[in-house]
Amino acid sequence: MVSVCSADGKMTRGDDPLVQHWSSKEDFAHFMELINAHKLLVMGRKTFEAVEPHPQPERLRVVLTSTPDDFAAAVIPGQLEFSSAAPRDLVASLEGRGYDSLLLLGGGHVNAAFLQAGLVNELYMTIEPVLFGMGTPMVDGAVPNVQLQLLDTRPLNDTGTLLLHYVVKPPVLDRGASAQ
Repeated sequence: MVSVCSADGKMTRGDDPLVQHWSSKEDFAHFMELINAHKLLVMGRKTFEAVEPHPQPERLRVVLTSTPDDFAAAVIPGQLEFSSAAPRDLVASLEGRGYDSLLLLGGGHVNAAFLQAGLVNELYMTIEPVLFGMGTPMVDGAVPNVQLQLLDTRPLNDTGTLLLHYVVKPPVLDRGASAQ
């Protein structure tokens, strides 16, 4: 999973249409490195509409939406597809097509759904030195108590942009629960 957030954890600044590409050029360069290192990208519809890269024949982009039929004209099989599948079903289908990893680009609801399903094993989070006060949170929905372990911290520029790389720790079983 990859995300860029304000210092108060927002990926967007509310509904302000003028603030779409607010992150630093250094974060964008890191984002593009991650995209170029993956053959499969999964994102929500709003993320697709905000950051839709140009057609990339060497990778598949899957956009999660509750109305995939609305995008039938935009489908390019093997390059751009739309789905309403639940995260586990989508991952199983993609594994059946030969994919063994994906880069999750968000948004907040998609991030929450994949975390709920236990399908996130790494998180790259860029913290930009701004406060929005409102906007879309990185995780928009209930998730289990997800524990992270910091692998790396790297300043990206002199203005205070930080890149954090975490691994998602396996869930800890409740020691008070009995085995069934």
